[in-house]
Amino acid sequence: MDLETEEELNHKQSLKAAVHFTVGRICEQVGCEYGMSFSKQVIATLSELTVRQFEVYTQDLEAFAKHARRTTIIAEDVKLLVRRNKHLLEKVSEIAQGLEKPTGKKRGRKKSKNTAGTSGDAPEPLEIDIS
Repeated sequence: MDLETEEELNHKQSLKAAVHFTVGRICEQVGCEYGMSFSKQVIATLSELTVRQFEVYTQDLEAFAKHARRTTIIAEDVKLLVRRNKHLLEKVSEIAQGLEKPTGKKRGRKKSKNTAGTSGDAPEPLEIDIS
C-alpha cells in the first residue's frame, strides 16, 4: 500500500471514528431525555448508516455541481439535496443566508451577449472545491 492510499485510509477511519463518537453522544443524550439506552451494536449500526448516507450525499452534491458545469459545491446544491425535508431545507437556507457576505451593493455578474436574459445574481459558494 502506498503512502497516499494509507493516509487516505487513515483519514477515512478518523472520520468514521468521529461520526461514531458523535452518534454515541447523541444516543446518550436522547437516552437520558427519554429514560432509555442504546446498545453498542445499535450505535455502531447508526454510525455506519450515517457514514454511508454522507457518502451518497457527497456523490449527489458533486453531481449537482458538475451538472451546472461548476467545480465548487454551493449552498444551492445543498438546498437541492435537502429539498424534500421542509424543516431541514429551512435550516439550511437560514445557515446559508447567514454565511452570505453583507455588502452595500448587490453582487452580480457583468452581463454579456451570452448571459442576456439570465439573472445577474450568482449564489455565493461555500468553498467546497471538487476538482
